[in-house]
Amino acid sequence: MFERHVRTLCLKGVCFWGLIVAIQAGIAEEVKILDKPLSAEEMGRLLFPDKARPKTRSLSFSSSKTKQVAEDSIALALPIQFDLNSAELQEEAKPFLDEIGRMLTMDQFRQGRLLIEGHTDATGPESYNEWLSRKRAETVKNYLISRFAIEPHRLRIVGLGERKPLPGKHPNDPLNRRVELHRIVQ
Repeated sequence: MFERHVRTLCLKGVCFWGLIVAIQAGIAEEVKILDKPLSAEEMGRLLFPDKARPKTRSLSFSSSKTKQVAEDSIALALPIQFDLNSAELQEEAKPFLDEIGRMLTMDQFRQGRLLIEGHTDATGPESYNEWLSRKRAETVKNYLISRFAIEPHRLRIVGLGERKPLPGKHPNDPLNRRVELHRIVQ
């Protein structure tokens, strides 16, 4: 069972609506649904809050699990749009991805790793939607690699098809056609 909570994120006086999703296992994941691009710095502060703060001397312990989504991860749900039955990026998606690319090349986020999740609505067969969502996530990864020279090992992709619709949305709602970015624990 999902719990839904609406929450507003305000950065520099601009407010965005988002969803906090609490999953059955008890892990809370916050999803920020963006309708316009945030700056590279703002996206970095959301995805990598520990890298956005000034460094101090301290001991740190890392999990033995690698390449896993952080339990406290904030997911950015970007309106990366595609034509019907296509994995080709529309021009309107590129400003969002350009800010992500700039963020990943900034010194404080240069070691950061992201999981790129592709999602679809529930129109069409489930197996096709899973394949298409993976191709779309792959397109996003390839765009970031080719345009910003991001090392491929820093970006992992997964296609979830129609399996994770946004809470409170009909499975066929176009908002479910999205790409989510999650911080990966290093």
